[in-house]
Amino acid sequence: MKTLLLLLISLFSFNLFGQITGKIITAKSEAVPFANVVLLSAKDSSINTGAATNENGDFQLNPTRTGEFFLRVSSIGYQNYQSKSFAFNNSPIQITSIYLAEENNALNEVTVSAKKDLIQNTPIGKVINIQSSLMTKGSNALQVLERLPGVISDRRNNQFSLNGQSGVTILFNGRRVPMSMEELMNLLESTIADNIEKIELITSPTAQYDADGGAGIINIIFKKKENEGTRLNLSVTAGYGYREKALTSIGLSHGFKKAHINASYSFGHNHDYSGYKGHGTSNFPFMGGYNSTIFGGLTDRIQQVHNANVLAEFRPTNKTSFGGELSFSSSKTHNLVEIIGDRIMPDGSFLGSRGLSDGTNQRQNFISSLYLNQKLSTKSQLNFDLSYIGYNNDSPNLVTYRYFNEDGKDIPPTNPIFNYGNRGQSHSTIHVGVIKADYSLQLTPKIQAELGFKGSYTTNANTSNVERKVSDVWEIDPRTQSTISGDEKIIAGYSQFRFLLNSKSNLHAGLRYEYWQRNITIYKEAFTIAQFFPSLLYTYAINDKSNLSLSYSRRITRPAYTDLISNLFYNDATFVFSGNPLLKPTITDAVKAEFNKKGYNVGLSFQYDLHPILRYQITSNPQKDIGVSSPQNLDYQKSMNLFISAPVQIASWWKFTLGSTTALRRYKISYSLNPAVKTYLFQNLNFTQTISLPKNFEIELSGWQNFPFFDGANRLNGFGVMNLGIAKKLKNDKGTFQLSLPDLFQTTSYYTHIGSMTPIAFNIRSESNFKDETALYRVVKLTYSRSFGRNTKNISRNTDDEERERVRK
Repeated sequence: MKTLLLLLISLFSFNLFGQITGKIITAKSEAVPFANVVLLSAKDSSINTGAATNENGDFQLNPTRTGEFFLRVSSIGYQNYQSKSFAFNNSPIQITSIYLAEENNALNEVTVSAKKDLIQNTPIGKVINIQSSLMTKGSNALQVLERLPGVISDRRNNQFSLNGQSGVTILFNGRRVPMSMEELMNLLESTIADNIEKIELITSPTAQYDADGGAGIINIIFKKKENEGTRLNLSVTAGYGYREKALTSIGLSHGFKKAHINASYSFGHNHDYSGYKGHGTSNFPFMGGYNSTIFGGLTDRIQQVHNANVLAEFRPTNKTSFGGELSFSSSKTHNLVEIIGDRIMPDGSFLGSRGLSDGTNQRQNFISSLYLNQKLSTKSQLNFDLSYIGYNNDSPNLVTYRYFNEDGKDIPPTNPIFNYGNRGQSHSTIHVGVIKADYSLQLTPKIQAELGFKGSYTTNANTSNVERKVSDVWEIDPRTQSTISGDEKIIAGYSQFRFLLNSKSNLHAGLRYEYWQRNITIYKEAFTIAQFFPSLLYTYAINDKSNLSLSYSRRITRPAYTDLISNLFYNDATFVFSGNPLLKPTITDAVKAEFNKKGYNVGLSFQYDLHPILRYQITSNPQKDIGVSSPQNLDYQKSMNLFISAPVQIASWWKFTLGSTTALRRYKISYSLNPAVKTYLFQNLNFTQTISLPKNFEIELSGWQNFPFFDGANRLNGFGVMNLGIAKKLKNDKGTFQLSLPDLFQTTSYYTHIGSMTPIAFNIRSESNFKDETALYRVVKLTYSRSFGRNTKNISRNTDDEERERVRK
C-alpha cells in the first residue's frame, strides 16, 4: 500500500523543482514535433534531463537539481541548436520560442530564397511543404497528391497507393474522412490546393494515430495564421486545355493578442476531357463462346466547386486555448461519356455499338469541430476534440445505345443481354460524429506518458436503382434495386511512452486497442474486429548532423462501406460493378530502419500484408452469366522496400532533390481461375529542381516515373510525368505571377494488361490505355497572387511577463 501511495503521488503531484517549458518552431512560426530537447550541465556537459516536443512543438523539462545549464535541441531536417548557459534556482522558467533553421547543403553560399524546403524528413515520415512548389497554384488537392513522392493515384479505378502499397488513409487536419475511395477522390478534386499549408506522408505512425491504413497516412493540413494584425490573401488563376479553367480564392486573417480568426472562400471551374480505349478477348458462355472486343470511354466533363472555411481560436490564459472550425464544400459535375463497343461475335458476325452516358453528380461536404487544450499542471496537459462530418451525394445517370453492322447500318441486337439503354439514380448520405481526448503527463524527467481515447459513430444510407431499356420499354432490373443503410462504431484507446534513454536517443513505445463494428441492413451479422496494435520508434543522434531511427508498427486497412455492399451497377451489357460482402480487412506488420544525414535520407523496410485489398478485380457471379468487377483480397503480400532521398545544392541558385523507391514484392492470388504466386520488382523515381534567376524569376521542374508493376491479376506499363512552373515576383510586394505547364511532355498515360499475370474469369485478356486531359491537350495555367496588410508580430501562446528570465541563443 505504501508503494502504491508513493507511485500515485509521483504521478499526480507537482514537481518539487520548478519546470522549464518552451516551444520549438521554424522560421515561419510552425511547430517542430518530435524534436529532442536536452538540459545539460554547463560545468561538464553531463545530461540532467530531457524530453521530446509534442505535436505542437511544446516541451517540458523537470530538472533534478539547481545550477548552471544550457539547452541542446536537435531534429531531423533542421540544424542543431545550443543555447547560452543560464541559471536554474527552482523557479519556473518559460523560454521564449526557439527557432530551428532548416538544413542547407550549400557551402558558404548566399541563399537566394527564404522559401521552405519542399520535402522535410521526420522520424515518422515526410512533410511536404506544398506552398513551396510553383505547381500548387491553380491546382486541386488530388492533383497535388499525384505529384508527391511515392504517391500513385489510379483515377480510372479510384484508388491510391503509397510507395507502391495499397491501403492509404486520408486525414483532413488529423481527422479521418470516412468515405469510399471513389467519394474521397472526388472530394479531393473539389478541394482547392491554395488553402493547404502542407501534407504529411506518415509511413511509421505511432499509437496516437488511428490504426487504419496499412500503407500509411496522408494528412492534409490546411492553412492557419496566428499573427497579430490583418492580412488579406488573393489568388486568381486562368487556364486552358481542352476547354476553359478558372480558380479564385480569397483568405482573410486577423490576429488579436489572445485570439485569431481566419476565413477563406474559393471557387473553381474546370472543363476537361479524358478517356480510355482498348481491345481484348473473352469466352462468355452466355454469348456462345469466344468473342473479341474493341472498347472505350471518352469523357467530356464540366466541374464547378465552391469551398468555404472559418476557423477561430481564443487563448484566455497561458494554460488554456480553445477554438472551432467550419468547412463547407459543394461541387457539381456533368459527365458526358461516349461508350465504344465493337465486337466480333462467336459466329464471326460483327456487332458495333455506341452509347452515350449523360450524368450529373452533386456533392456537399460539411466538417465542423471544437477543441480545447488545457494545461492541468506543469507536468500534464489535456486535449479534447469534438467533430462532425456530413456528406451528401446525388448522381442521376442516363445511358442510351445504338447498334450497327459493319456498314454502319442500325440493326437490332440478337442477344437479349444487349439493351438500348440504362437509366439510374443513386443517392448517398454519410453522417459522422467523433469525440477524442488526449492526456499527457511527465512521469519523470526522462519519461513522458500519453493516454488517449477516441469514439466515433457513423451512419450510411444509399438508395439506388437501374432500369434497362428493352425495345422502347423501360424495365426494372431487380438486381440493382436497393435501399441500404448501415452504421459503424469505432472505440479506441491508446497509451504511449516516450523514454529519453540518454542525450542522443529516444524510445517511443505505444499500444493501441480498437474495437470496430459495422452493421449493414442487408446482412444479418455485423462485421466486428477487436485487436491490439503495437508500435515502437527508436531514434538515435549519431552526431550533430546524422540520425538513425528504427520502427515497428501493426496497422489495419478496413473495407469501405461501398466495398462490402453487393449492389450492382452496369458497366456494359456483359459487366457490372459490385461490392464484396466476403471482403476481409488487411492486417499489416512493418519494420523500418532509416538513416538521415544533412537532409539525405535512406530507409529500408520489411512489410507483411495479410489479405491486402485490391479494387476493381474481375470475377464472375455464381451463375457465371455476367462478369463482376469488385474488390478482392490477395492471400498475402511480402515486401522489402528501399527508400532514398537526396537533396543537392548545385549552386546557391540551383537546388535538386532526387527520390527513389525500390521494392521486391511477392504475393499470392486465389480469386483467379487458378491460384498463382508472383514475385516482381517495383521501382519509382521522382525529382524536383528549383532555379532562382535574376530579376526575381524562379523556375521549378518536377516529375516522376513508375516502372512496370502488377496489380493482382493485372500488369501496368511504366508511366511518368514532368511538370514545369515559372514564377515572377513583382517589386514592392505587388504580388507574384506564376505560369504552370503540368505534364510538359504529355505523357500521363496508364496502359493496363488485364489477366496478364494469371487467367481470370471467362479467360478475359485485354489491353487498355487511359489518358488524362494533359496527355491529349496542352494545359496552361496563369496565376496572380498577392497579400495585403501587414502582421505586427507572431502571437505568443504565453502571456507571462516578457521581462522574465529567458534563454536566448
